[in-house]
Amino acid sequence: KNDNQLAMLFTLANLFRVDQMIRQWERSQ
Repeated sequence: KNDNQLAMLFTLANLFRVDQMIRQWERSQ
């Protein structure tokens, strides 16, 4: 039952990480 919630949490964490990486990359350009 909790698999769906876990997958959503994982996706959100991934999106957050990607967003942070993009911001850092843009700053270093």
